[in-house]
Amino acid sequence: MKKCNELHGAANRINRNLQYKLSIQKRFGQSKHEAKQVAREVYLKKNGSLKGYNPSHVDGIFSYTTMDSYKQTAKEFSVWAAKNGYKNACDITREIAGLYLQERKTDGKSPYTYSKDMAALNKIFNFSLTKSELGLSNRSLKDVTRSRNPTANDNRSFSKYKDHVTFAKATGCRRQSIKKVCPGDCVRNANGTVVAVWLTEKGGKTRIAPVLNEYKERLTEVVDKHATNDSRPLFGTYDSHIDNHAFRGEYSVLLMQQLEAERAAGRELCGGDYDPSGLVNLRGKDAASDAPYRGHDRDICGMVSGALGHNRLCVVFQSYIR
Repeated sequence: MKKCNELHGAANRINRNLQYKLSIQKRFGQSKHEAKQVAREVYLKKNGSLKGYNPSHVDGIFSYTTMDSYKQTAKEFSVWAAKNGYKNACDITREIAGLYLQERKTDGKSPYTYSKDMAALNKIFNFSLTKSELGLSNRSLKDVTRSRNPTANDNRSFSKYKDHVTFAKATGCRRQSIKKVCPGDCVRNANGTVVAVWLTEKGGKTRIAPVLNEYKERLTEVVDKHATNDSRPLFGTYDSHIDNHAFRGEYSVLLMQQLEAERAAGRELCGGDYDPSGLVNLRGKDAASDAPYRGHDRDICGMVSGALGHNRLCVVFQSYIR
């Protein structure tokens, strides 16, 4: 994002204030789940019941990616506000923010974009704007085209990033993790083969991802090729046009097939190099049942979910295994 001082006058003044409002909400490295639990308890104690409680609302911003996204919204909104005659951030009301969001829809912005903008403005100003009151559409799966339909980028050559792609396919990691992984994050077996990787993801949280059996040797070669010291990232850049989400989908399918085949044959899971049972972190009704899920062993589904950084089974099947 460009620096605030590249704006001028009222736009710069408003933007500086909004950026400050965001900066004081940083909670990087803290648990969003724990914060939600605290917020729920505080609300219950104050109101005597959970009527009217919004479980999605929690004070603070826990993800670097979310913070960057909200900062961009703040800047765009500041420019719009200044052009419409507003001089200071204190001039902004709930109605003004709602008008901005409605204009975003009129201008052809996607439901994803104005939903993100609404979340940012609610966070900045402590509003509680909703899409229903503003007449905005909800984002639906049919609106999601990336990783679902062919695009021009699918035919582009990303040979410069072939090692990055190998890493992504081998571990199912998110895009932002690619540039953070260091040699010291790679878990090796007794033979020195990379069998799992510690990943730093949303909000600075860490998790471990098992390497697919078929990629272990190739990934070891990639890590050894790029390693300089244990604490220096393996990769510096990663093209934003690469469809990394598609690699996560491919990883989820292959990991599911691998684990099911190993269990059916009575072999150790993940080739005996790593015990994936610790990846299962299901919550709610997913954790309360041991029945098969969509025809698959629930434990294995939980392992795949955990390997992708999730704790809900539906997310895996709706977003990755299709």
